[in-house]
Parts: sequence; C-alpha cells; structure tokens
Amino acid sequence: MKVIILVILLLGLVLSGPVTMDRDTDHGHGDEFYNKLRAEEGQKKLKIHIVPHSHEDVGWKLTPDEYFSGFDWSIKPGASQYVLSTMYDALMDHPDRKFTWVESYFFERWWYYQSEEVQNNVRQLIKEKRLVFANGGWSMSDEATLHYEDFINNMKAGHDFLKREFDYKPTVGWQIDTFGHQSATAGLFAEMGFSSWFIARADIQDKKSRLANKEMEYLWRPFNKSLGARSEIFTHFTYQHYDPPQGFNYNDAATDDPVVGDILLETYNLDERAEKFRDYLLHMSQHYKTENLFVLFGDDFGFANSQRFFKSLDLIMDYMNEIYDDMELFYSTPYDYIDALQSEDIEWPVKYDDHLPYSDETNAYWTGFYTSRTSIKGYIRESSQDLNSQSIFLAMDYLINGAQTFSAFDDHYKQLGVSCHHDAITGTENQKVANYYMKTLHKTHSKFKEQFAKSFENIFKTGLENLSMCKLKNSTFVDCPTKDFDQEMVIVILNEVNERSEEKSEEFTTGQISYNIAKVPIPHSQITVFDDEDMEVESDIICENEDGTDCTLYFRADVSSFTAKIFTLKKISQPSHLLSTSKKEIQAGNQQLVINSIDEEGVHLEFTNSEENTEQLTLAYKYYDSYDWIIGQKSGAYVFRPYYKEKRPENYNTFLRQEVFDGKLLKQIKLLGDEVDTILTLTDGDDFVKVESYLKGIPKTPTGREVVLSLKVKDFNNNKVFYTDTMGLEMQKRVLNYRSSWDLKVDQPISGNYYPINHAIAIKDQDKIFEVLNDRSQGGSSLENGEIEIMIQRRTYKDDSRGVHEALNEVNPESPDERGISIDTTHYFRIYSSLTERSMRQNSRIMQKNIDVPLTFLFGTKSTPSLNTLKLTQFSEVLDLPPQIKAVFLPEHDGTLFLRLENILDLFSASDSAIVDVEAMAAHLGLFMGLRVESVVEVSNTGLYSMAEMQEVKLHWKGEDYTSKPVSYESDPSKVELEPQRIRSFRLTFT
Repeated sequence: MKVIILVILLLGLVLSGPVTMDRDTDHGHGDEFYNKLRAEEGQKKLKIHIVPHSHEDVGWKLTPDEYFSGFDWSIKPGASQYVLSTMYDALMDHPDRKFTWVESYFFERWWYYQSEEVQNNVRQLIKEKRLVFANGGWSMSDEATLHYEDFINNMKAGHDFLKREFDYKPTVGWQIDTFGHQSATAGLFAEMGFSSWFIARADIQDKKSRLANKEMEYLWRPFNKSLGARSEIFTHFTYQHYDPPQGFNYNDAATDDPVVGDILLETYNLDERAEKFRDYLLHMSQHYKTENLFVLFGDDFGFANSQRFFKSLDLIMDYMNEIYDDMELFYSTPYDYIDALQSEDIEWPVKYDDHLPYSDETNAYWTGFYTSRTSIKGYIRESSQDLNSQSIFLAMDYLINGAQTFSAFDDHYKQLGVSCHHDAITGTENQKVANYYMKTLHKTHSKFKEQFAKSFENIFKTGLENLSMCKLKNSTFVDCPTKDFDQEMVIVILNEVNERSEEKSEEFTTGQISYNIAKVPIPHSQITVFDDEDMEVESDIICENEDGTDCTLYFRADVSSFTAKIFTLKKISQPSHLLSTSKKEIQAGNQQLVINSIDEEGVHLEFTNSEENTEQLTLAYKYYDSYDWIIGQKSGAYVFRPYYKEKRPENYNTFLRQEVFDGKLLKQIKLLGDEVDTILTLTDGDDFVKVESYLKGIPKTPTGREVVLSLKVKDFNNNKVFYTDTMGLEMQKRVLNYRSSWDLKVDQPISGNYYPINHAIAIKDQDKIFEVLNDRSQGGSSLENGEIEIMIQRRTYKDDSRGVHEALNEVNPESPDERGISIDTTHYFRIYSSLTERSMRQNSRIMQKNIDVPLTFLFGTKSTPSLNTLKLTQFSEVLDLPPQIKAVFLPEHDGTLFLRLENILDLFSASDSAIVDVEAMAAHLGLFMGLRVESVVEVSNTGLYSMAEMQEVKLHWKGEDYTSKPVSYESDPSKVELEPQRIRSFRLTFT
C-alpha cells in the first residue's frame, strides 16, 4: 500500500509537460554541504533574477481551443486566457513585477478580445519592458522533426504579429520544452537577430557534466566552418527544467503551500521558506560562472491565478532582501539577465555540435518521437511544400488584380505554425488532439489550394474551367479530379523549381538529374496523353487490377524551369497498361537494378550506378519489439526502447512475389509482401533509386512493434561513423556510442544511437558514399557496417510516462483484425564514388530541392485551352538562379513581398557559394506584373530587422578557445553572396 501511495505522489509532482525525469537539484548533498555554503555567506553578493513565465502548449492532451478556453480542468487546471488576464491585473497592481511571454498564437487570440483601455495599458507594459516576449514564434516549435523552412515560417508568423501590433522585435530565443536541441535552431536563431537563447532539455549525462564543470552557459557555434561567427549564439541551460524550485510552485495545480508572512497565523512559514530558498540559491551558484542567477517561476499554463503566485513571490523576495546581505532578489526577464551577463568579462565555454539524442534517465532515449505518427509528419511536409512554392501566385494575384487572397495564405501559414508545435509534428499528443491537428490543417490546406487554382487562372488566363487539384499528392484517382474523367480532361503542370541551364552556369552543373516524369492517378488504362501541340506524349500506365482499373499514368513532361505546360488526357478504345514481365532486372541509361534472390533476410539486389560501378545490397523490413514490462522504462510516443537492448531487429516482412515493368519510360520492380509492398524505380538521367514502401498496418501483437527499413551494402566499412542532416540543413557527423561533450555511458546501444532524419542519412568508406533521402521526419542510424536503417512506423501498447497518458496505438477503424493504420513513405538511395566530380556529390542537395518543390498539377475542362506564352517567359526569368539556390516568396499583410533565398549546399556535398542579383529578380517580377519596383531591402530571416539594425542589436561574446570578430551586415541587393547553408531574406515593395 505504501508503494502505491508513493507512486501516486510521484505522479502528482509531474506538472510540466512533457514530463522530464530529471528533477534532482540536491545532487545527493546533505546538511554538511549546506552548512558549509551558509558559512561562506558574504564572500560574494548574488544577483537573483526572478523570472515569472508561463509555458503554453499549443495542443497536447487538449486541443489549442480547449487550452485557451479552460475546458476539462481535470486534465489541466489553467487556461491561456486566464493566465494572460490575471497576469495583466497583477502587473498593473505592482510596478516592480515583470512577466515573460513566448507563444504568439495564444496572445493574439487573447489580444483581440481586449478593450481599447486594456490594449493601451498592455502597450505601456511592453514599453516599460515589464511584459516581454522571448522567442515570439507562433508556437514553440519542435527542433528534431522539423524542416528548416517550417521552423523559419513558424517564427515569422509570430514575429509578424508582434511587429504589426507592438513594433516588438525579440532578440532572445526560448526553447525550454523541446526534446533535445539541433544545431540548426541555434544557427537559424542567430540569423533572425537573436544573440542568446534559453534551453532546458539535454541528455542527463550531459547536464551532470555541465553542472560539474560550470558549463551550463556557453557559446554555441553551429555551422562554424560554413557560416563562422554569424551563426554564433549564447546559450543558457536552465538549472531545473522550466519549473519553480521544488516546494515553491504556487500554480493552482500545484500542491505547494503559499508563503504566509503574518506571524500571528498558525500557517506562518516565511522564515522557513526563505531559508530553504536561500539554500537552493547558494547551491545553484556553485554550478554557474557568474554571480547572476536565472531562476524560473512558472509552468504549463502557470500563473492562471497570478495574484496567488505573485503574492508569495513578493513576500519571500522582500523578506530575503531585508535579512540577507549576500544576495539581492528582483523581478527580471531574459533580456535583463543577458544585459547583466554582458557587463561581466567572462570567456564562455564553446560548443560546436548539437544536443541530440536526448535522454532524461537511464534507458530513456527520446528517439521514438522522430517517427511517431508518421502520417501527420508526412502531411505537414506536403502542405508546407505547397505553401512555400505556391504562395507567390496568391501574392501576385493581389498585386496585379487586387484579389483578396491573403486570408487563404495567412490561415494556412498560421495553422502550419500550430502544426510545428513540439507536441504536434512530434506525434506526442493524444489521439483526439492528433485528429484535431489533421482536421484543421486539411481545412486550411484545402482552402489554400482552392485559392491557388483561382489565382493561377487569374494570372495566366488559361481559359480552363473547373480548375482543381488532388486532395493529396500520393492519393489514388478517388481523391483526384480524374475520378470524373469521361472522354477528355486537361492538365496544367507547373514546374516551380529554378534550374539554370549549363551554358549560363560555368561554376556549377547539375550532373545527371532529370525531373520530368509526371505521375497522375487515373481510373482506368483506356487513356493516353497529348501535349499542347496535340502530339501524343510518350507514356506508361501501371494498374493495380488485372482488368486495367485503378491505375497510375506516367508520362514525359518537359516543363521548363518556373513555367507551365498544358497536357490533355483523352480516352482510347483499348486498355494500354503495362503487363509485368518475367525479367528480374530493370535498366535506365547506365543504371541497372537486378534481383539476385529473395529469402527471409529480404531482397538481395545488384545495383550498377551511373558511374557503372556495381554494388551488392539487401533491402528488408524489420522490427524491434517494444519494451513494455511493468517494471522499467517503456517504449512509447516519446521514448524508443527495444525489448532487447542489443538484439538486432527481426524480419517483419516476407516478399511473396515480384512484378517487373519495363516500359518506354518507366523501369519498375514491384515487390509484393505479406506486410509491405515495395516499388523500386529507375529513371533515365537520374542517379537515385526510388523506393516506395506501402506498409499495410502493423498487426495487433502481444507487444508493440517498431518497423524499420533496412538497406545494407555488402563489403562497406563506415567504421561506426554516419551522417544525418539537421532540420534539412548541414550534415552532422555521428559516431556510435560517442558524444563529444562528455564520456558517454552506454545503456541503450540501439535507441541511444538514433538521430532524426529530415533530409538524408549517409555513410562513407574509403572510396564510396551511400546516401538515403527521405520524404518526412524519421529516426534512423547506422548500427552495423554498410547498413542504414530508418524507422518508418511505430505501434506501442504502453504509455512511456512522459505525461500524455496514452499509448501510441493508431488503429485502422476499418480493419477487422485491429491492424494499425497503413502508411506509404518514399526514400531515394544512391551509391557513388567519393572521388567523383563535385556536381555528382551535390546531386543529393539538388534532389532535396526537387523533393521539396514537386511538380504542381491542376486539372480542368475546356476543348481549346491556352497559356500566355509571353507571360510564362517573363515569369521564368524571375527565377533564373543557380541550381543550388532555392527561392521562397511569401505575401505580407501590407502588400509587400517577402523573398527568402537559400543556398542548400553544405560541406558534405561539396559546397559552392553563389552570387544573386536580387534587384534584377525584383525588376523581372515587376515587369511581369506590370508594376514598378519601389524598394528592395535586405532583412533578417523573419523580417524583423534591416541589416543596419542587425549590426546594432547583435551582441558580442567571448569564447574560451577564441573570440570571433564582429560580423559585418552590409548589404547590396544587386550583389548578394550566398555561402553554403546561408539563408538571406528581402522585402520587395512594388507600386
């Protein structure tokens, strides 16, 4: 009975979510330690920054609407609207009080409910720096599972609101609840104008090492070899997560007693509380270099009763300031704290790599969420790709025609910001909230696509009627306009990828990559395709059914860069689909893929690449049993823990038969399995093998299963080293069972070596490179020589005790045997010589750009459609850019156009800088729209600062190894240099 009561009490202590088990701030010290600290009083005077804040989850166990409104108080006592309203009252009551807010999503909701008087008072509080915004993103986004463009867009959505309403420009990042920290976050924050950021979750072994060595604050230098000092950022690692000190939590949901200062009351406890808090602070001071201490008071939806919280803090601060000479306590903010550190002459420790993977106790690596709820991850990536590539058409429709397109963009833009939240895209929310995220994102995505189709027609005047799009990119004909195909249907294909022809680019060629095969789902195979000159186009059709129904049409679509082309589907009298052959190989150009054999280990392939080198590799699907014993850390939405910590995964799928299709264009092997169907495709001119995996749903079994795709190359020695990207940016070196910052004690050799993959994972040996690209966030590793494994789906039956209180058990409601949901995911692999020409090495980044910006298909009806050729020619000149440069155009509230240019190359892929004339781009765009360019101004990557302002706001920090020279932010839009991994942004104004 005592054990049960203890477990309940421990669970009751868990208030911050998702929960961390790292709650120890005593570090095993007893009375002797604290007596010694007290005896040393007066040797230095500590400056105690008391920082009230509230962490506002934009969904987790409740939906964002429920968290804002205060629904289901039993799950979370507190709500954003009450936090903000009572915080406002508390600040108005006391001139010394301060508060730090983070998430713009909830603040905007609350803001527009307020009276003019309240809004004016809030503006005054902001002006007095008593109410400050740290981070300021639409949500506090995840880091591990996010694409860098989504990360930037989420921050920009929040910053747009803060600048528009308050002319507020944050310079402090705040990522105190994300599950580990990426190098990309640090570098991207620095380029947004941030000089510092605050984090709370890093590996428990890392934290112990940093506490012991006074390295809880340090200078982070991500992408240092590529970007140097411009990506540096000061980093503060919080002492006790983001909670108040234990025993001092005055949230309504907490069980701690308030501070009572009336000595006549039996409940008087002020002196005892003050002594206890002083011990905490003296101990904390032993772990930091500075005499300034940053002490957080807040929690999830903390300060819902702000008067209760502030009253206890007021009492204890006033009392301690009166009786203790060795410390001064005062209300503060992250900005005040950073200003205080700047006044001290300290050389800070430095860090160059990232804080991944994250573990908060033994056997508890938070590497499962890299893959959890893979369907949500895939849909977020797809809808984000549409927004980034198609928004320019909504903006131009407004500028040219005055069309009211902004709301369709803004609604989807902000909903993607919600999806970026660290309990949304991560898959760590409960099922009800996951359904909410999918429903609301689909709603705004559909509205955005409808507006895109209208805007495209308004600009290019195709004459087509009933323009529409498929609901999803990888959908069947049932979800596409082709379901209504009768005799004829028109398709407009838009290629939004910039590609510079070889004769215009002496320094860069794209090697052998071709992206001109269109893929369209159709109801049957009695269809052929014609181009805009009514010439039949080379095509292949593959059908799911022998009678020629439920098919996919593949045809050559030679659509030039940033132009569109019209094709027409016409009905023919006879089925024309490909039939499978008895072959065991396919060939496209110099590449060949041969099935050597199929057995219980998988399919054994022989692959000859475009360099005509041949390798043997095995493709298989395997699974780990999830750890789910009643004792010990379980595998769940956050944590990946295999049942056997060192046992290699077991075979998950048996390939039953193969079908080989050798068409005019399409060279495809279809492997049909009992659990997974796989399609392998070669395309002439493309040096990647495309792998499409259709997982039928994890069956119900006694323990959970975590399914991986395994690709293993024979006789390949990568010597325990592999590489993964960081948010789709620079490839990071990973070494099995090793961390550069501390001596790693290995307790989970499988899950402890998993890392997030948002673009690619790669291994090298002496003369070869093996790369695998993916289409969404997934976890993966290289645990054996020559092998890459990527987790593609998970199903667990136990909660992993990190606060969500629900197993990761996504069930297909239509399955009679309770299978999990089915998923499809796509990968691309290639093997090539590490000594090959630079363009070949760069192809993975160019392929990434093309995955991120796929062809866009619009379907319509009319017998004589046409496109304005002159307009298309003018439009294509806008993006006459080097192929390593990606361009994103986003509309702004004030009618200006926001341009982001990204050099996607990195050191791993053989890097090249590029020069872009942004003024010329703007001029071409103005010519196309019939408008005059008024200004082209370079701004920070969320648009808050001009480059002159960046020069002023960026702080300078000293490092223990060296101190960087100040960065120059001079800008000439006519000659913009983009180093590898550099992202630069501009605001274009037209009249």
